Amino acid sequence: MKQDKKPLPKPTGTTPHQQRSKTGWIIAAALLFLGLAISVFLISDQFAQKTTIGIPQFQDNHIELIDQNGIARNQDDFADRPIALFFGFTYCPDVCPTTLTTLAAARDDLESAGIDTKALQILFITVDPERDTPEQLKQYLSLFDADVTGLTGSPDKVRSVLQQFGVYAQKNDQGDGDYLYDHSAAVFLYRDDGSFKGTIVHNEPIAFITEKLKSIL
Repeated sequence: MKQDKKPLPKPTGTTPHQQRSKTGWIIAAALLFLGLAISVFLISDQFAQKTTIGIPQFQDNHIELIDQNGIARNQDDFADRPIALFFGFTYCPDVCPTTLTTLAAARDDLESAGIDTKALQILFITVDPERDTPEQLKQYLSLFDADVTGLTGSPDKVRSVLQQFGVYAQKNDQGDGDYLYDHSAAVFLYRDDGSFKGTIVHNEPIAFITEKLKSIL
C-alpha cells in the first residue's frame, strides 16, 4: 500500500538573491532620501537668494548698543566681515541656547574641514534689555564654547534695532513677576560686504547650517 508523500516544507529565511534585493532597496531608499535632502537645500537656498533683493545691507541699519564688555558698538564696527546675527535673551529656556550651541558646532565642523572661520562674527542681540545687562550677557555667553558678541542697550535703542531688522518680540507674563519672550528665531546671514545672504531657521539640520555658514565665508 502506497503512502501519500507529504509536501516538503518550504525553506525558511531569505535566499542570497532575496538578501541582495533587500540590500538594493535599502541603498536605493537611502540615495533617494539623500537626493531629496540635497534638492530641498538647493531650492531653499535659491529661494533665499531671490528674496534678498531690496533688503538693506547690514551697515544700512542704525545700531547704538553696548557689548558684553561694556563697550559702545555701532553697525560700522562689524563691517568687512561675514555676520551671523541672532536675536534672543539669556533667560530663554530652549531656542536661544540651542541656536548658539548649533552655530558653534557648525563652525567647529567647518574648522575641522580645513575652512578658516576666524572672520565670522556671531552677534547675539537681546530682546530683553531690562534683564540682559552687559554683565549678564558676559556671564551667559561664557557658558558656550563660541566666540559670540552680545549686544544690549536701553529699551528704546533695542526696540529700534528690532524694528529695523523686522524682528518679532512679545513679552509674556509667567506670573510672580517672571516673564519670557516669544521672538523671531531665525539667524540672519550677511556676507563680508554687508549684503544679506539669507537665514537659518530654527531646528534646521546641522549639515544645512554648516553649508550656509560656509557660503558667507
